[in-house]
Amino acid sequence: MRNPTSSLPSPNRRLLLSLLGLSTLAATGCAVGPDYVRPAVPQAGALTREPLATAGKGGPVQRQWWKAFGSPELDALVQEALERSPTIEAASATLRAARQSVIAQRGFFYPTVQASYNRSRQNTGGSMSPPLNSGETLYTYHTAQLSVSYVPDIFGANRRQVEGLQAAEEGQRLQLQAARLTLASNVAGGMLQAAMLAEQSTLIEQAIKAAEEQLRHMRLQQKNGYASGLDLATQQTLLIQMQQALPPLRKQLEETRNLLATLAGRTPDAAPAVPQLSAFALPELPQAVASQLVEQRPDVRAAETDVQQASAAIGVAKAARLPQLSLTAAYGGGATNFRDMFTAGNTVWGLGANLLQPLFAGGTLAAHQRAAEAGLDAAAARYRGAVLSAFQDVANALYALDTDTKALEMTADSEKASRSTLDLTRAQLRQGYSAKPAALAAEQSWLQARAAHVAARGALLGDAVALYQALGGGVLTDGMVD
Repeated sequence: MRNPTSSLPSPNRRLLLSLLGLSTLAATGCAVGPDYVRPAVPQAGALTREPLATAGKGGPVQRQWWKAFGSPELDALVQEALERSPTIEAASATLRAARQSVIAQRGFFYPTVQASYNRSRQNTGGSMSPPLNSGETLYTYHTAQLSVSYVPDIFGANRRQVEGLQAAEEGQRLQLQAARLTLASNVAGGMLQAAMLAEQSTLIEQAIKAAEEQLRHMRLQQKNGYASGLDLATQQTLLIQMQQALPPLRKQLEETRNLLATLAGRTPDAAPAVPQLSAFALPELPQAVASQLVEQRPDVRAAETDVQQASAAIGVAKAARLPQLSLTAAYGGGATNFRDMFTAGNTVWGLGANLLQPLFAGGTLAAHQRAAEAGLDAAAARYRGAVLSAFQDVANALYALDTDTKALEMTADSEKASRSTLDLTRAQLRQGYSAKPAALAAEQSWLQARAAHVAARGALLGDAVALYQALGGGVLTDGMVD
């Protein structure tokens, strides 16, 4: 087989072989800069200062953790939100852009090939020697050229740039998972809050009706001399206080329903219906293990990709201070007739190599390297901070759940006691040993106790959602990001 370089003159052949040798060196060269090593992070033997039952024994968090609440309405709304949310759509588009940035940067590993063609009409006039052998001064000239340029990645600057962009892509993928987790948590928390507010509003409305009826009876009693003006004023004050408590609940309920509509990609007029709070089950709490938290939280993992990017940036800055080699080659032809551009005597070619070594740049290259090194320190510190925040989030959720559990037990006891009081008062009323206002007062106390119990149950369910979110929502349980 004929050697394609044998037709070149000896000096040009040696030049081409030298360029090929440099290209081989570039392909096998090492990348300057530090190879990435995960920074040391704070270690926690436990997530709370004392063992808590709320630490959970239900195993790891499942990907579709919201199904643990046993609500088909919640499952459907979360799925709708994940499919239609503009936030998720934007995060997905950002991930696609990051992926294309990696592909674009990888392209610099290969030569750039360009083809050009130019047609020009020229008149050199009679005062100059004609450039053509034919002596014509008015002519049309055709030129075509194929050029190749290549910058070998001798010291790994491009490899480090690709490494940084790959870390950025991974970071965007993790940000997408974090956005999905946040969206699902907001939907679940919002629906639970809406159910709690709706039930509280209903109970307060019932208590207001009982208070209004009690006030009517008390006015009759005052008219007949069985109640004082002070008793009447006290009852009026209690009624007003209950009436004042209702509008904020209704306002918060409507705002929460509007939020749920927005999260699901709907307009407020299409806000979802709110199920009864009793329709939500208290889930078996997932297991909270400190040693697994760093791998489970997408935001913590995303913070680590910032460290990877910062590490790669040091290599890019170091490579900028080292020699830069560029290789060029061109082949073309020119003629007054298009078909003669590549005939004998009309072809042109060239090979070139350029070696550039920065000698003085006013300290900018060294400063860029020091800035990159400082950036690595900052990213590592933020990563450690993200780990500590993750520990804090889980601990807060565990302590909140512990407090909520105790509060739920107390409000359940209070509701039970007030119900017993109401039953006894009504029995006395039927037997003639108690007045109607006393029964109405007992009914109000029971309704208020029920509202407090509903609030405690809603808080417990809401903090369960917070625990699922703090543990990473199960999106990284298999160690992979899809």
